[in-house]
Amino acid sequence: MTTEQRFFLERVVTGVNGLDDLLYGGLPGKNQVLLAGSTGTGKTLLCFEILYRNAEVDIPSTFITFEETVESVISNAKNAFLYFEDIDELVTSRKLNIMAVPIVTSLKSREAFEAVLADLNKEIESNKSKIVVIDSLTSLRTLCDDDRAFTRSINLMIANFRQLGVTTVVTMETTEVNKSVVGGLYGTFMFDGLIGLSTTSVEGSIQYMIRIVKMRKTNHRNNPAPYEITANGVNIFK
Repeated sequence: MTTEQRFFLERVVTGVNGLDDLLYGGLPGKNQVLLAGSTGTGKTLLCFEILYRNAEVDIPSTFITFEETVESVISNAKNAFLYFEDIDELVTSRKLNIMAVPIVTSLKSREAFEAVLADLNKEIESNKSKIVVIDSLTSLRTLCDDDRAFTRSINLMIANFRQLGVTTVVTMETTEVNKSVVGGLYGTFMFDGLIGLSTTSVEGSIQYMIRIVKMRKTNHRNNPAPYEITANGVNIFK
């Protein structure tokens, strides 16, 4: 088997019920993935569960929040996932590393932004993280002068994580998700994968839906699938 074939077969098993089936085995290793969706669709919780499930099997990860405190990330996860009883233990051991980054001044110049990325890299490497979550790009957009500047900043960020060799999931709030348009980005070319979360009305009630819009290095299911957020994690129905 060639090096290229081994790379294409490498997977990051998410551990989320139903998600690995949609991806035919998990996220391709070292892919850079955008998880986009409207408010309240569970983007942060889905990402947290991916890191939690991997930390449980001794695969270290880092959760980086631009919008919350470390305490609020942990508290929200505990309130949603009542059966995740070892969150504190995994955080203390740094198998699940959570850090809050004050991003307000980071986009004043390219040099300032690169300095922030360098600090993130040190933190990621400190526990040898294999998987990284960035939550979320939405706060970064408010600091950019326009969509073009925003796209350049995100392209720089994703190139940085690609060079670092980690699998990354980045969240973003948006009401429109397709291969060419996501929020204020000029395309999604910098991402290997795009996963959309949305809601729809079914017989008067709200139904959550997930769709793998694109994912390089693997086949995947294209049709939207319903999901629910339970005390024991996200459950995606076939």
